[in-house]
Amino acid sequence: MKIMVAIANYGTKNAKYAARLIREYQAMPFDVDIFVLSEAPKDYGKEVNVLVGLPSPDPWSLPFAHKRLFADHAEDYDLFIYTEDDTLIREENLRAYLGASEALGEGLLPGFVRYELYPDGSKNYTDIHGPYHWLPDSVRQAGEYVYVRLSNLHSACYMLTRSQLRQAIRSGGFLVEPHSGRYDLICSAGTDPYTRCGFTRVICLSHLAEFELHHLSNAYLDRVGLDEDEYRLQIDALLEVLRNERSAAELFAAEKPLDTSAWDKLYYEPCRNDLALRVPSAAYEILSIGCGWGKTEEQLVAQGKRVTAIPLDAVIGRLAEARGVTVLPPDFAEAFRRLEGNTFDAILLSDVLQHLPDPVEVLQKLSAYLGPDGVMVGAVPNLNLNRRIIGRLRAKSNKWTQLNGSFRKMGMHRPSALMLKAWLKKSGFNMQAVSYSGFSSTRSWTGLVSLLPDSLTAANIVFTAGRLPD
Repeated sequence: MKIMVAIANYGTKNAKYAARLIREYQAMPFDVDIFVLSEAPKDYGKEVNVLVGLPSPDPWSLPFAHKRLFADHAEDYDLFIYTEDDTLIREENLRAYLGASEALGEGLLPGFVRYELYPDGSKNYTDIHGPYHWLPDSVRQAGEYVYVRLSNLHSACYMLTRSQLRQAIRSGGFLVEPHSGRYDLICSAGTDPYTRCGFTRVICLSHLAEFELHHLSNAYLDRVGLDEDEYRLQIDALLEVLRNERSAAELFAAEKPLDTSAWDKLYYEPCRNDLALRVPSAAYEILSIGCGWGKTEEQLVAQGKRVTAIPLDAVIGRLAEARGVTVLPPDFAEAFRRLEGNTFDAILLSDVLQHLPDPVEVLQKLSAYLGPDGVMVGAVPNLNLNRRIIGRLRAKSNKWTQLNGSFRKMGMHRPSALMLKAWLKKSGFNMQAVSYSGFSSTRSWTGLVSLLPDSLTAANIVFTAGRLPD
């Protein structure tokens, strides 16, 4: 088998990892040609081809150089591998890809999940963080393979067989100019086969170890990702979905149809202390709506409160269960049915209302589950018109320009304090307190920001509400 490998290697920071990758490929029992894509001449040995040049003036465009290389040699190799310079692919990963590609059939591309290693040898799975999540309703079985989709399409590499590369080129989405959108320039180069060429990326749960890759730089340890226990809990939950033992539903569409992930609902939200502190100390029964992995809820449990949650989905809900939260099905109708006759001292809504097609409808239904002296505590992004204008002026990304259109177009509302107050009033609630949190620390704006009202500079609106008197 003849293989072409393209390694994107900018600068010298990752030179030792690139050299490690090269040794791995050279040790494989295949005919492997290695090409290093670089901004400057480098010496990785006489058997390694170093191609110098950027596709555009932006240095982050370097990874796109592999596309023309692959296209020019589309008939010369059996397998094409693109990778960043610190992602280690072994022979077993390569063979696993070929076996799964044949079994899964046309249109599905087996993907990889990266891990990093702690000093004690335990793993941190870096690709699962923030808004990225498993798609429970995509779990399928084909012969010996059980597979599922992961919303994060980036794993710093991909493989294509000759026939798959032909199909990618024919799609018109492969040979494109460097671009960014939902992913930045570097990541877009490695995700285009899935986002622009018509392929669907899947993770093979049944052969998971064969599709795990070591991210050699360990750049994200203690920053993002899941530890091994949390990772395995989710895999087990996905297999329960396959056996119809756990719901495949999603509470609402957390991922927006926009060229940015900035406005997606976070599945791995850090503990919201700004919300937890607003829950009265005397409140015991807490209902959380749109719960992710349960960091905020865990803090409330640690305070001796009993927390019940309607999760974003039943897979992320498994992590909340492990934190002591009672988890209901991720379906409003079914969850409300199970809650009949129960009332709560506080209801938590962390960045949920803007994602609901009709926030008033859900709020009205929630009113039946709030006790007479109970409070609703929540947060929404601060997206009033003036705040959006300020955002555009300061923007270093496209996230603000994407906030243009109706809910039908964006999959979200653009909340302001006035909009929030109107939603609550129509639902039978009275806004008791409102404040702003999450202020910019951008150096060039710090002085000016301190002179502007909170409504123009804060990222979040935090509120407390109670039921209107009868």
